[in-house]
Amino acid sequence: MVKRSAQLVLLFATIAHAQDAVLEQIAGETLPTPDLDRIEYYRDNPILLDSAQFDQLIELPYISRSTARRILRALGTRRFSTITELCRAIGCTEEQRYVLEQCTRLANEPLAGFPINVRTRAMLWATPPVASTDGRFRGTADELYLRATATVGSTAVSAVTNKDAGEPLLADFASLSVQTQLGTSRIIIGDYYVEAGMGLVLWRPIGARKGTDVITPCTEIGRGIAPYRSALEYRFFRGVAVELPWMIGDSTRVRLRCGLSALPRSGSVDTATGVITSLATDGYHRTASEIARRHQITESAAIATIELQTPHWNAGIVLLGLAYPYSIVSTSSLVMQGQRGIFGSVYAAYTRDRLSWTIESALDGASNFATRTGVEYRFDGATLAAGVRWYAPTFRAPFGYNFGESSQPSNEQGIYWGIRAVLAKGLQYLGYADIYQHTTTLSTLPRLRRGVDLFNELRVQLSKNTLLFIRLRQEHRTDDRPTDESTAAEEILRTTVRCELQHTTPSGLTARFRLEHLWRVPTESAGSSAERGIAAFAELSIPLTDRIAIGGRCTMYRTTSFNAAVYTFEQLAPGLLVSVPLYGSGSRWFVYLRWQLVDRIALWLRYGSTERLDVGSLGSGPTEVVGTNDARAYIQLDIRL
Repeated sequence: MVKRSAQLVLLFATIAHAQDAVLEQIAGETLPTPDLDRIEYYRDNPILLDSAQFDQLIELPYISRSTARRILRALGTRRFSTITELCRAIGCTEEQRYVLEQCTRLANEPLAGFPINVRTRAMLWATPPVASTDGRFRGTADELYLRATATVGSTAVSAVTNKDAGEPLLADFASLSVQTQLGTSRIIIGDYYVEAGMGLVLWRPIGARKGTDVITPCTEIGRGIAPYRSALEYRFFRGVAVELPWMIGDSTRVRLRCGLSALPRSGSVDTATGVITSLATDGYHRTASEIARRHQITESAAIATIELQTPHWNAGIVLLGLAYPYSIVSTSSLVMQGQRGIFGSVYAAYTRDRLSWTIESALDGASNFATRTGVEYRFDGATLAAGVRWYAPTFRAPFGYNFGESSQPSNEQGIYWGIRAVLAKGLQYLGYADIYQHTTTLSTLPRLRRGVDLFNELRVQLSKNTLLFIRLRQEHRTDDRPTDESTAAEEILRTTVRCELQHTTPSGLTARFRLEHLWRVPTESAGSSAERGIAAFAELSIPLTDRIAIGGRCTMYRTTSFNAAVYTFEQLAPGLLVSVPLYGSGSRWFVYLRWQLVDRIALWLRYGSTERLDVGSLGSGPTEVVGTNDARAYIQLDIRL
């Protein structure tokens, strides 16, 4: 029992560190993303690699179709004693190795899956926001989250409730999904999302962003229907979805996916003119005005995709129909215009062990065009990727995704190159170049905005337990500069240099030290001055016993303004990550405790504070905190049965 508890504490400590250092790529804002939820699900219900199917492996984040093929080929030629040994044999990246270690197992490894999982979490303010004292909040200031999952045979049930600060309902957001296998068919009842093609019409709520995964997003294609287990309150479907496969030959299959949905959405309706002026995407129902817009609109959807699958080719058609009770007049790229519309696309993908190529073209409800293509090639010591995207200025796809400057596939054209290479033993290089442009309106006239984004990172294995990361990122782009009358366009060169050292001792103690410096320099304007920001942190994670681990981080920062903010990435609790902009002058710190109370019950405690000097308050809106200090505590309990 003691040995098992020690393994669990080590597992959770590894997860806590790796989510902060590795999964930054797939996390968005302060919400658990579907990719992170998927990793946690398979951590508790791991895939047995010895009998794994291709479709199972590509369910995992970071595991591309070509990587899945290499895994299956390697497993078919020899036996591996550990996942790490398998990853070395096929040349996995650090991100891929992490996902495989968390989500899969070999037959010779003990099964650590848990069929029933319950997670409850609370966020408590040590420095209450002003809206909790001036009466604007209609509920308590604490945040509450509950998630329960259960797996019995081929049936999985998930339930999520969430309450943001100030919301009066304990379950302001509630989600339920039931997934089951009926023969070769799969059905989901409740909440779900759909990935199809390259994501121009249908994708998960938060897709990969430009960052350390410089290769996979270029050729990634959708995994089909999936249960929704997140707390993001839009960009998913509520109803029923079915997946039906048919074999039409020894190695050829047709897969049909279809679904119906009716999701209540919050938004603003102008009853006088009978139009929807906005659809809410923040999920907040804290104040009287926010509560008044809660669930005022029903978003109806019908989904259908059909895909032909052969050993090397995938080709498919995607259709999405959306309908609302009134016409939408918002110009936001997150919503469509009009009352109803049909979105469609065609796509194809070609995959070999070393080569992957994908392409998708789409029309939105107003017949605006968008297209995207990508290619990936793997050499013995390097992998190259390239992608091209073109989206009409008025193209709208509310459930679509763009791997580029914007997360929405709208009003953008660009060319992307990525490279990942092993330069020498213990020396890895990651890099990308992205050239993009879009059109915007300035003083009622259209203006072309351009940008070049260059990313370079060296990963140096100084010793068995010590890693050095050196990053240089430069982006030259057109930004807006406020003037006395309106705004003016100016060209900005933004340069970020980061150096990070990570060291792990044999006892499990992990230390991280980072220094990051940012410069923001106008290149064509004499009316603006250069701005700069600098931040540094030291972090420790210490296993005290076989059941208890503690850790913490202290960050010091100083920037000229918000334009030169330095972003820091933190784990608020297991499964909840946040990217925080640090600007002004001050400090940010947190400490945490991870305690394995009994074999299958874990407690997480975190207390943190942000201090900004020479300010009267921190934040804005209802969550503004008076003073120079914003302190919060997180308590999370995980029960696995």
